[in-house]
Order: sequence, then structure tokens, then C-alpha cells
Amino acid sequence: MFKKLTSAGLILALVAPTAVLAEDAAASMDADGDGAVTMSEFNEAMPDAGTEVFAEIDADANGALSEEEITAATEAGVLPDMNSRG
Repeated sequence: MFKKLTSAGLILALVAPTAVLAEDAAASMDADGDGAVTMSEFNEAMPDAGTEVFAEIDADANGALSEEEITAATEAGVLPDMNSRG
């Protein structure tokens, strides 16, 4: 049982910071603070990414990125971790 707890703790320690960093990335891209990142906000934050990347991240195709979509994209490696850029 100790090994299971240790493994679970290790997984949580590895995943939780990614979620927090992605949350920070979402907040930093959301220029107007409305909780959604529009294409123009995305382009401002990630000018080299392009519309294809935005469309790939926009899982529900509503034209705006939610924190959950940004988190999923960051965890999948589609979107770079904005907090690690120099």
C-alpha cells in the first residue's frame, strides 16, 4: 500500500504543477479577464502559433479557449508552457 500511495503522490506532484502553470498561462493570455481567450488574445500572446493551433486547442469550436482547453493543450504538448519561456 505504501508504494501505491507513493506512486499516486508522485503522479499528483508531476501533474498538479502543470495544471497550475497552464492556469497561469490562460490568465496571462486573457487580456480582458473575461475567462476566455479569443483568437486576437491568443495571437497577441502566441504570434507564431497561428489559426491552426488555435483551432486544434478550441475543442468545443466556440471560437474561444477556456482554461480547461489551454490546460489540456499544455499537458498534451500542443501549447508550450508560457511560464518557462525566457
